Amino acid sequence: MLHVTKLRRLAPLAVLALLGMAACKDFLTAGETQVDPNRPTQAANRLIFTGIQSNIWSQLGSDPVRVSGIWAGQFNGTQGQYFTVNNYGVSEQTTNGFHASLYAGGGLVDIRKLQAASIAQTDTLMLGVAQVQEAILIGTGADMFGDLVYSHALTGEANPALDKQMDVYDALTETLLVQALANLSVTRGGTNIGPGAADLAYGGDPAAWRRLAHTVRARIYMHEGEVRGASAYAKALAEARLGLTSNAQDFVAVYSGASLSEANFFFQFDQVQRFGYLVPNLSFVDTLQTRNDPRLDDYFVEDASFCGAEFCFSEARDAPDFTQPLITSNQNLLVWAEAAYRTGNILEAQTQYNAERAMSGVPANGLTLVGDPLLAAILGEKYIVNFQTIEAWNDYKRTCYPNVTPNVAGVKIPARFLYDTGERQTNTSIPPAQDQPTRNQNDPPNTVSDGQGTLACIGQ
Repeated sequence: MLHVTKLRRLAPLAVLALLGMAACKDFLTAGETQVDPNRPTQAANRLIFTGIQSNIWSQLGSDPVRVSGIWAGQFNGTQGQYFTVNNYGVSEQTTNGFHASLYAGGGLVDIRKLQAASIAQTDTLMLGVAQVQEAILIGTGADMFGDLVYSHALTGEANPALDKQMDVYDALTETLLVQALANLSVTRGGTNIGPGAADLAYGGDPAAWRRLAHTVRARIYMHEGEVRGASAYAKALAEARLGLTSNAQDFVAVYSGASLSEANFFFQFDQVQRFGYLVPNLSFVDTLQTRNDPRLDDYFVEDASFCGAEFCFSEARDAPDFTQPLITSNQNLLVWAEAAYRTGNILEAQTQYNAERAMSGVPANGLTLVGDPLLAAILGEKYIVNFQTIEAWNDYKRTCYPNVTPNVAGVKIPARFLYDTGERQTNTSIPPAQDQPTRNQNDPPNTVSDGQGTLACIGQ
């Protein structure tokens, strides 16, 4: 039974669900109020932007996060397909729609359409924003699947070839985001209009998008760190220094909660579609309790009426109008701290680690930690900050921190997603599930858990 306040909130939305609006990937839609009807080209571009924005929110805040969160030890799947995911039963159906969303409506096809229109209209602001959106979406796809159709995408080829994961990363960091930063720095009168009010995160502010671009670039370099080592971490450090540094700069998904299609994805899933299917992992809860961490009450509530388990998602985070953090300054400061540590800049690592803790309302650890204790502290803080994002899983794959105990004895924690069935069936360049790798190019298995000395990694 739902908590009474949730029941009141759910009632009108449940009616909408019965009318067929409760698909697992509902997208936030924006009306004509988002655009200026006196500028038809501007209006069209902003409508395309809105579809892209919604698709990115879905990729960064819905099913991929729930599945990867189970594998990272932050959630438990208790029913239906989520119980299967919890026991590491992975099939092409597990990711049904994840792959297609990179390309279809709101994906690369619309991003490229927006970029072409922006070039035609000499709107470098909109072009730069669209390029950052492309980097976020395709970078996330490479995180999940590894090799992707990218350089051959939208070319009309019958069976476009896959690019290697690291080549995709390079195309994003060394070309696309460089161009984006240049375009976002151009000042050009009336033609440089951008997304304006259609941009619910930044209102079309070029400075905010530049900071985000640097953080996205830093994040991708971090994902390369296990393979490329010091050079990748040095690049991550340089970019993080230019990235998000205050909560006012966070890249977020904004939901009105006025209808189911405008409700936070976790609310849609947890309270409308799959009540009780996903609950907090008690080991993660215990980590917060042991640290006396103030984020415990932000993330969870000890009230079984919310989800049928001992701990449930907090009412604030499970609300239809919760503003969902996607890429945040807290994450960037910790990328900065880890990259500084990995490149031997210990004082800088200590400083940014403690700056992030202060931002989170957590007491500073001082400037005395060094060596493995400092690395473990940074990675532990990242694990908490990355809650409800795919980054918790990405970091775990790269570092084996925390040293998560697999849910099934003798079975390794999944390290990549399988391509969607529909994509494989329409492109012979995508191998059958049994021929796909178990790990991506950037992600060899760890033998030890980072920050834990010689402690063996038990989940990889």
